[in-house]
Amino acid sequence: MSHHHSLITIAGLIAIAAFLFTIPFMGLDAASADNPIDPLAKRELLRQNLATMQAELESGHHTFEIGFNPAMQYSIDQLCTYIPQSQKACLYLTQSKNIATVETLPSSYIGYFTPIRSQGACGGAWAVASCGEFESVIKKKDSIEVNLSEQQLISCNPYGWGCNGGDFYYDQFVNPGAMLESCFPYVGLDIPCVDTCPYPYQAQGWGYVDPSVNVPAVDDIKLAIYTYGAVGACVYVDSYFQAYVSGTFSKCKKNVSWPNHTIQLVGWDDAKEAWLLKNSWGIAWGENGFMWIRYNCNLVGYEANYVIY
Repeated sequence: MSHHHSLITIAGLIAIAAFLFTIPFMGLDAASADNPIDPLAKRELLRQNLATMQAELESGHHTFEIGFNPAMQYSIDQLCTYIPQSQKACLYLTQSKNIATVETLPSSYIGYFTPIRSQGACGGAWAVASCGEFESVIKKKDSIEVNLSEQQLISCNPYGWGCNGGDFYYDQFVNPGAMLESCFPYVGLDIPCVDTCPYPYQAQGWGYVDPSVNVPAVDDIKLAIYTYGAVGACVYVDSYFQAYVSGTFSKCKKNVSWPNHTIQLVGWDDAKEAWLLKNSWGIAWGENGFMWIRYNCNLVGYEANYVIY
């Protein structure tokens, strides 16, 4: 991952503007079915928005870059569809003990994760993050990389969740278990459940890092990442987050009461005072699909959770 921290120059902005006018826009805004937006007008609006955001960043001494990326062909409402549910965690007695104490934690740590996925136009980040979390735990424990089926969660959950949104859903991994991507591949659409696949991986349970608070303490999240390899969590996404290219995201929105997106936290760096966040918007977003984001910025770590395997 790049660790280049300088801000975009005027020449860079001109290059972005030139690039914007050459890209095809496949995405739809929420209102575009009734009110189509001319692609050229949309590109010009995006260019203006980026220039305004860039000026704001330069006045605030931020240490991250923004620019055009493929996730910006979709609206934030399409990509970010976290629907909070008051499910009771199925905390089994096999819960692992933390394998470190706060005093013994390293100042930086990269945990366990599988390759970046892309949710496309489907608001299925909740399913991608859920599968990613179980994949992380399997990778840490078994030293193998598996690719679990996000489509299983989207199509087979009993709550009607799908591309319109949802929350972390691990109960399906406990019973009946997790299908492989190769048997029920991701199409990013609400399609009927396939129940003919085997379930080669079963979770024992899952839990919240701290059920008593929305965003656990930084040290508690670190201990969970260190113990399980990664945690699932939520964050609040705005246009700056969506346009993130590299560096440590520090444009923290004040007074945000609710997150809108599900992600994983897979590491940290105290020198940056930041988490390493794994997103679900493909490798062309951010630092090869990842982001460094300041501790406690934009509710990052909300509902932090882990799978027991």
